[in-house]
Amino acid sequence: MYTSKPVQFHVICDEDAQAYLEKRFRLITRPVHDVLLRFYRLSLDDMRGRIEREGAIVSDHSAGTPGLMKLFIHEILPESVSRAIFIDTDAFFITDPALLWDRFSSFKPDTAISMPSHPDQSSEEWHDANRICSCIMLLDLARLRALRLMDSRTYRAAGAPALSPSAFEAMFGTPGDDGKYKGVKLGDQGYWWAIVLRMPKLFEHLSYDWEMSSCLMDMYGTALGDDARGLEEEGRRQMHTLDTPHEGETVLPKMLHFNCLDGTPHYYEWEGWSDPQNSLTQRWHPAVQYHVGFKWVWLNAHRPMGTLTIETEEKVVFADELFAQRQGRNVVGSREES
Repeated sequence: MYTSKPVQFHVICDEDAQAYLEKRFRLITRPVHDVLLRFYRLSLDDMRGRIEREGAIVSDHSAGTPGLMKLFIHEILPESVSRAIFIDTDAFFITDPALLWDRFSSFKPDTAISMPSHPDQSSEEWHDANRICSCIMLLDLARLRALRLMDSRTYRAAGAPALSPSAFEAMFGTPGDDGKYKGVKLGDQGYWWAIVLRMPKLFEHLSYDWEMSSCLMDMYGTALGDDARGLEEEGRRQMHTLDTPHEGETVLPKMLHFNCLDGTPHYYEWEGWSDPQNSLTQRWHPAVQYHVGFKWVWLNAHRPMGTLTIETEEKVVFADELFAQRQGRNVVGSREES
């Protein structure tokens, strides 16, 4: 809806999700810019196989094994894709995502990951993993590949160490009797937090502009309406910025994230939207209604300058499997202990 440049969508999903999305994308016959839509068909067995080869990570989050795949995006997408923005499926842009892509150009030489950070938050139970949000991430995939972020028995067999095990053990201790880390919370975010804390030079903070989170039900105090309000007044009304990188600044919403709405698997069907007294409903429900109801055919331009290309990678080959192939090893078989 908002992009000012050609855009590529890399969608890691199953066959049903591809059918749903592809039907809608094919309604765009006259895109303003070139659009590449590439599906990566990944079965649950494929995901479990990669987790097994890593050997020690496990998730107690509702997203389960599929959620852990956020740690392997650099392995799933081909080497030809060097950078990517990840955004959760319960979030949507309300401005040009090219503005976010421009952040890559200001990365420090060692930066590989950028996501919102919340130093004012704490939770001992979660090892303070709520101090970041992996809901939206800028990922330098090439750098993560070069660092060999996630472990695999194929790497261990070749004496090629991965980056993450030392970070995980520093936070969670050595794996238990079952070979799994204990006490990890928030799924992939718990592991990202261990990596960020252990190797801070890889990390850069991402502005709250790109993470208007409903976990903070007041969304920093921002809302639709009062279109004549200036920056200074807007900033005075905001909250949850004290002792953060945005203390004294005004958060300007660019992405809305509805991730803490209990009782529904789809954020746009949340029961709270029917309550006119609910503060979140008063602040943002019109934006949700508009974006959910926007028709795909309306994305067709009067004077198209681009084309739509749809591709499917039927069989995803993870980076550790490619490594094994190049090493002449077979990764299929029983699990090897590290």
